[in-house]
Amino acid sequence: MSIISNINKKRKNKLYNNSIKTGNVLYIKYLLLKEDEIKISSFIGLCVIKKKKSNTLVLKNNVKKENIKLIISSHSPLIISMKIIKRYKKKFRLSKLYYK
Repeated sequence: MSIISNINKKRKNKLYNNSIKTGNVLYIKYLLLKEDEIKISSFIGLCVIKKKKSNTLVLKNNVKKENIKLIISSHSPLIISMKIIKRYKKKFRLSKLYYK
């Protein structure tokens, strides 16, 4: 757990909550905890849902014609970094994002 505390001290508290919107493509680096190992993994996906009360993000990505969803809370200490890769100017409906 010392690795997690060191990363939290280095990371700023700014989590881009105001700038993240549905329809943005995000790049997230996070810690993946298994039984004996701690790995750093990354995920690129389209932000489908952003919940305001619980600050959770649902990201979707297609890999080899299979949908992969990542549900992560933006205040989680396991997140190392978040970057916005692409922003769309027009607004998207939620149903269009699921089929995009």
